[in-house]
Amino acid sequence: MVMPMPMSPSTATCPTRPGFIHFLERMNEGLGRFLGLAALLLVIVQFSLVLLGAIFSYGSIWLQESRLYLNALIFMGGAGYTLLHDGHVRVDLFYGSADTQAQSWVDLLGGLIFLLPFLFLIGWAGFPYIFASVMNLEGSTETGGIPFVYGLKALIAVFAISLGLQAVAMIGRSLAIILNSEESS
Repeated sequence: MVMPMPMSPSTATCPTRPGFIHFLERMNEGLGRFLGLAALLLVIVQFSLVLLGAIFSYGSIWLQESRLYLNALIFMGGAGYTLLHDGHVRVDLFYGSADTQAQSWVDLLGGLIFLLPFLFLIGWAGFPYIFASVMNLEGSTETGGIPFVYGLKALIAVFAISLGLQAVAMIGRSLAIILNSEESS
């Protein structure tokens, strides 16, 4: 059974959601649900570390590093999901009390002027860093650590791509609301 996508206020007010925007939002919704399972796994790993350390005086570098990997996966991969549900911190001077069209203008301009250029910069600056790590198959410096540091660094690209795709969806949705309200006037 497919569950309907919960809608954030800005998504729910959109009079039309073109197929591409809907696709991007569903993709980030699916990624967010998957990352919810990763959060559960993170709790299990942390619980195991505490239990193993307290009862058996046993420590595992691999388990300790897996906390870092899971935490990075959840936060870097979940940025687009968080934007989809308007979960990012926003300086709300007038946004909350503004009408839907004004909110759409803020989302449109904020996405075009701030978010997309920032994500481009992250991708541009991060690509050589990620590429060098992947080419060297960079692993943990700790004996018994996770040998996939390059995968951890690749999450920079996952962050930029997932948040960038959701930014495109937000800009498209905002544009649809603005254009629809101008046609109605």
